[in-house]
Amino acid sequence: MTRPRSLRAGELRVLEAPARLVIHGLGSCVAVFVYDPGPRVGGMAHILLPGPPGKATDHLGRYATTAVAAIVEESIRLGARRSALLAKVTGGSRMFPFDPGVPRPTVGDKNIEAALQALAEARVAVVASDVGGEHGRTVVADLSDGTLTITTVRSGPRVV
Repeated sequence: MTRPRSLRAGELRVLEAPARLVIHGLGSCVAVFVYDPGPRVGGMAHILLPGPPGKATDHLGRYATTAVAAIVEESIRLGARRSALLAKVTGGSRMFPFDPGVPRPTVGDKNIEAALQALAEARVAVVASDVGGEHGRTVVADLSDGTLTITTVRSGPRVV
């Protein structure tokens, strides 16, 4: 088994099997894993925010709107077929307590919504998700078989 390559907040990476990608300490950020099982090509982004404040950005992995498009484009360049791409999404936790009597969306909620919208616009089917909650996650994406392993402090590893 290959050693996982770590992604920091705002990064994205697209590779081929047998690569593995890992994000440690995923809180209100969202991890989007896009994968084509045929050529076993795909990538993951550690998304910080829904979208950039302006139109252009040089940090494509930082925003849901730009990260999904970049992963899809780079995956296709490496041999993936757009029609075969599948996505798995996790993260978007409510990490900081606030007045529970006043419902309002958190950064995590907004990140989830933006990531799912970007995937829908890219016509990439979401086949699994584990979003929200009040706990951080560690996420490992395996390009050999397309699995996403999610571990929290409250539970052992779960494969989706």
